[in-house]
Order: sequence, then structure tokens, then C-alpha cells
Amino acid sequence: EKVGKGLRTAVEAYNGAVGTLETRVLVSARKFRDLGVESPREMALVEPLDVTTRALQAPEFDQDEADPLPPATGSSG
Repeated sequence: EKVGKGLRTAVEAYNGAVGTLETRVLVSARKFRDLGVESPREMALVEPLDVTTRALQAPEFDQDEADPLPPATGSSG
């Protein structure tokens, strides 16, 4: 669960940065281009991430299962 939350947070942060790049940075950069300011190089293409993690397939992770695994007791027997 913690890894999934970390991945989700990282992807959301990346997509937020790409959104800011598109709505703020590139808008200003286009103004420079329109004024005739030369750019030393072109910016590399950056796209938002649209990926998903692998779904859990094991029967222990079935959300519809009536009898989930009992909680761990901390002892081995």
C-alpha cells in the first residue's frame, strides 16, 4: 500500500510539473520566440504520464472474497 501511494504521489507530482510547464513556462517562451529571441536549442518533448500499475491477480487480493485472510498474530505457532 505504501509503495502504491508513493507511486501515485510521484506520478501526480510529475503530471503537475508538466502542466505547469505547459501553462506557464511555454507560454512565456513563445512570447520570446514571437519577439525574435533565438533559442540555443529546442526543448525536448515532455509528455504527461498515463500508466497504471499491475493489478493484483492472486485470489487473496480478491475484493469480493467473503473470507479475507486473518490478521497476522506475530507468533509463528
